[in-house]
Amino acid sequence: MPISRSFLRLPLTGRVFQAEMAALLRFLVLAAWMASAAAAARTTAYIGATLIDGTDRPALDNAALIVADDRILAVGAAGEVEAPEDAERIFLNGKFIVPGFIDTHAHFMESARIHMDPVVRSLDEAITEADDIAWLKARMPYTLSRYLCSGVTTAVSLGGPTHIEFGARDLAATLEQAPRVLIAAGPISNSGLEWIFDGAPAVFAADTPEEMTTLIRDFHSRGADAIKLGYIGELMGVETDMSPEAYAPVLRAAADEAHRLGLPVITHVMAKREFEAVLDTGLDAYAHLSFDEPIDDATVRQVVERDIAVAPTIAIFPRMIEVFERTLELSPIEQQCADPEVLATYFDYPQGFLRRLMFQGIAWMYRFSFGDAQAVVGDSARRLHAAGGRLLIGSDAAHIGTPHGVALHVEMQMLEDAGIPPSALIQAATRNAAQFLRRPDLGTLEAGKLADFLVLGKDPRETIRNAQFIDWVVRGGQAHPQAQLRAGAEAAAAP
Repeated sequence: MPISRSFLRLPLTGRVFQAEMAALLRFLVLAAWMASAAAAARTTAYIGATLIDGTDRPALDNAALIVADDRILAVGAAGEVEAPEDAERIFLNGKFIVPGFIDTHAHFMESARIHMDPVVRSLDEAITEADDIAWLKARMPYTLSRYLCSGVTTAVSLGGPTHIEFGARDLAATLEQAPRVLIAAGPISNSGLEWIFDGAPAVFAADTPEEMTTLIRDFHSRGADAIKLGYIGELMGVETDMSPEAYAPVLRAAADEAHRLGLPVITHVMAKREFEAVLDTGLDAYAHLSFDEPIDDATVRQVVERDIAVAPTIAIFPRMIEVFERTLELSPIEQQCADPEVLATYFDYPQGFLRRLMFQGIAWMYRFSFGDAQAVVGDSARRLHAAGGRLLIGSDAAHIGTPHGVALHVEMQMLEDAGIPPSALIQAATRNAAQFLRRPDLGTLEAGKLADFLVLGKDPRETIRNAQFIDWVVRGGQAHPQAQLRAGAEAAAAP
C-alpha cells in the first residue's frame, strides 16, 4: 500500500493529518500481519487450480492460494508465490477456485415447505402454520448447513421477526457447518400489512420519517448489518391509500438515517410503478426487479447512473408454479444439498384425487397472477447487464420451490438462461454483493481478505451450472469436503 508523499510534508493538521496517519496505520498493520501470518498455527497452500478471483482480472492458471488461519496470505502464480515450509499443501490441478457465494436475500422465518402456503392450509386442516414454525425452529442448524453445502459462505437475512432472523445469525456463529449470516433488518414499509408471525411482527410499519428513524436506530443498536425498506402495494395483496410516489420522501429520510449510521439500504418493490417511484430515495440496492412488466430503458439508464445494485429474484414464481403443477425437476445440487424433508412436501404430497385437484387449482392461481414473471424479470435483467448495471444474486429463500442454500443456484441458472453470462453471475454472487454490503473483507480472493472460497470440479466460465459441482467449501479458512456436507442431507433423508 503506497504512502502518500504528503506524509513527508510537515507539519500536517486536522483531517489531512488524521487521514495520513490512518493510511500509515493500515499499511503497518497489514504488513505486520502478512509478515507474521506465515508463522501462524494453521497455514494451507492450495496449489495448481485455475483461480477466478472475482475481480476484473483474467483467471489465473496454475495458481497458488495461501491461507493463514481465516485470512488469505497471498495469491499468485504457483511458481511465484512461495508457501511457508510447514504449510499443508493441497494440490488441485484440473480444479477451479472461485470466491464463496453470497446470497443477498434470505428469510429464516420461511421453511420452503408447502405448509407456508395459506391456500394449502385453508384447504387441508392437517397442515398448520404452527407446525411449520415449530419445524423450522427445530430444523435451523440443519437449514444453515444447507447453505454451506451449496457453496454459500455468507447469507443475508432480508427481514422478518427479529427473534428468528437475529437468532439464526447468533446460532450460525456457534456452528461449524454454517454460513456467515448478516442481517438486513426490517422490512420497514408503509402500513397496511399487519403480519404477525410466531407472535412478533414480520413487517414493520412506518408512515413518517420519525417512525422510520426510531426503527432504524433500534435495529442499529441490535447490530444490524443493513436496513431493508419497502413499499407494499397491490401485488402484495395490500390495499393502501399511500401511493409509492407519496411514500418516496419517507423512504428517502430512512435511507439518509441508515447511511448516517453506516448501514446500506436495500428496498423491496414488486411492480414497475413502485420500482420507478423509489429511484431517487437513496437506496443502495433493489431486492427485486418488477414482476408485472419490464422496466423501461430510461429507468435502466437511471439505475446504472446512480450505481444501484439489483437482485432480480427471477426464480421464485416459476419454481412455485412448478411445484404445484408437479413438473418440478431437481438439479444435481438440489438433489445433493436441499433439505429432504422440504422436498418430500413437493413430491410425496398430495395423495388422493381431491388434494391433487387442489394443487392444480393453486397452480392455476399462481400462473394467472405471475405466469409471465420469469420472462419479465429476465428481460429487465438482461438489459440492465448490457447497460453496465450491477446485479446481485438474491434467491429470496425460502419460498416453495426455492429451498435454503440451493436456491442461489436455481437463481443463477435461470439468469443465465435469460442471457446473463457466467462471468457476470460469478461477480454478482461475490464482488458485487460484498460492495453493496460494505464488506471489503469479502467477495474477492486477494491478500488480507477472509478466506471464503470454493473448489469446483468443472469450469464455471463455460456455464454457471458448473458452479454446482463443488469439491470443497472453505469458509473463514476452514475447509469442508463437500461430500461430507452432502452426507448430512443423505443422513437426514434416511428413515
